[in-house]
Amino acid sequence: MELEVDDMKIEKYSEYTYTNIKWLGRLPKHWKAEKGKWLFVKMERPVRPDDDIVTCFRDGQVTLRINRKTEGFTNALKEHGYQGIRKGDLVIHNMDAFAGAIGVSDSDGKSTPVYSACMPRFNNVNQYYYAYFLRDLAKSGFIESLAKGIRERSTDFRFIDFGVLDLPLPPKEEQTAIAQFLDRKTAQIDKAIAQKEKLIELLKERRQILIHKAVTRGLNPNVKLKPSGVEWIGEIPEHWEVKRLKFLATYFKGNAFSSADFNSEGIPIVKASNIKKWAIENITSFIALENQKRGFESFRLNQGDIIISTVGSKPEIKESAVGQLAIVNEEYDGSYLNQNTVCIRPIKEAIDKFYLKCVFTSNYLRNNFDSISLWIANQAYIEIDSILQIAITIPPKEEQKLIAEYIEVSADKIVTTISLKEQEIEKLKEYKATLINSAVTGKIKVC
Repeated sequence: MELEVDDMKIEKYSEYTYTNIKWLGRLPKHWKAEKGKWLFVKMERPVRPDDDIVTCFRDGQVTLRINRKTEGFTNALKEHGYQGIRKGDLVIHNMDAFAGAIGVSDSDGKSTPVYSACMPRFNNVNQYYYAYFLRDLAKSGFIESLAKGIRERSTDFRFIDFGVLDLPLPPKEEQTAIAQFLDRKTAQIDKAIAQKEKLIELLKERRQILIHKAVTRGLNPNVKLKPSGVEWIGEIPEHWEVKRLKFLATYFKGNAFSSADFNSEGIPIVKASNIKKWAIENITSFIALENQKRGFESFRLNQGDIIISTVGSKPEIKESAVGQLAIVNEEYDGSYLNQNTVCIRPIKEAIDKFYLKCVFTSNYLRNNFDSISLWIANQAYIEIDSILQIAITIPPKEEQKLIAEYIEVSADKIVTTISLKEQEIEKLKEYKATLINSAVTGKIKVC
């Protein structure tokens, strides 16, 4: 039986034997199994004066911090217990190994004592092969399942834990061949993923250009233009108006519901953390019908409402930034809105709700949100009064509907293409994980 990989075919080994080790299962008959402590030794080296800090990242790269990223780290005032790291060390991040922070260092340097720096005990071990194998254990959830950690979703995976694990021991030449094969193939897959991610970014830009042009210039390329009087809008069609949002919509702030009101089922409660990328996601809090109180109805959402998160954090992570938006669909009609949010409800006579949604998805409004956000430390806030002062382009009502229909059809085609590319990326990631697991456990023969 053969497994197709790109343009080459890889055979399985001719004979296998079953082990009594649940995380190894079946191995090629000529492979052995050995505990980690008999394959590797934990190094204890002093720090040299010129050593820079080495970081073990969750994607498996172990390199000098200055080679990759210098922000977002906490620097110790005193380097208590720091150790020397050498190029070629198998490095295990004791606290983040569960997330894949295991790899071979490409540099000399120093690290905190939370890292285990390991070197082969004998010359029958290729540390690059074992880096792939251990990361596969991490990605499968095995390291997390050891459940010895003190942090949520983490395990304290120290060398003593690694040392008692039974690991596969192929012949050295096969270890090397597997590591080289995976270097080559994963690089190809990563390149394909990067190309698709770049295409997705281009498609997102194209979608934004389409929306921005439609809500600031309309659909007639020959229409006469006039200054809008608003810097970030520029020129607009001569027959359009510009009005502030406060004249086009009503609003209400989300309520600070008590956790005592929450239930595992009932009417959904939409929190700020549930508002992401124009969708309402991962609802986990509800109010039982019998727990409703007087006044709760003031915080009910209607289909077509626009909801905005008014508090955010970690500005480098866009998904958690202030000003995330969603439109309430049929599924969440009648839901309750929690605190740190605001609901914008279009006035039917003033503006078409679908057109207003298009305006809210445009870059000029998104950039406006960013400009009116207030930052205190790593926490961002946006005031409803500032939102209501935002200027909106107003075509005649019938033209609003035509623009909204045009954007829905044209932009949705782009969104569909983006979704397909995202699915292709997920399949590539799954294929990569399967390929690594198949190679390091001997399910396929690569040499």
